[in-house]
Amino acid sequence: MVHPFYNRRINKLFSGCVDMEKLKLNYWVDVLLVVCLVVVGVTGVILKFAFISGEPGAGRSIMFLGMTKIDLLPWHEVLGLLMVILMVLHLVLHFNWLNCMTRRIFSKG
Repeated sequence: MVHPFYNRRINKLFSGCVDMEKLKLNYWVDVLLVVCLVVVGVTGVILKFAFISGEPGAGRSIMFLGMTKIDLLPWHEVLGLLMVILMVLHLVLHFNWLNCMTRRIFSKG
């Protein structure tokens, strides 16, 4: 008896009650967020531990995977900013869910 009920719920989910374009947009936003998170994390670790110093001029002559600190820093910064923009978009896409859950959690009862 669970199976027919479950199928009705799935059919209802994808039969127009949920905007498929919004789901696709959300999927790609999440994929890009994960890619940015990984790249920013890896470049952050490399910037912290692979180069001698954060002082201007110090440690910039050291190469890591064929790149200097000057080559790597713009990637880290631009993808970090893109990650912030994607996170704001992610929150906008989930605004109704966040609103509903916040009311449910903080309701009196």
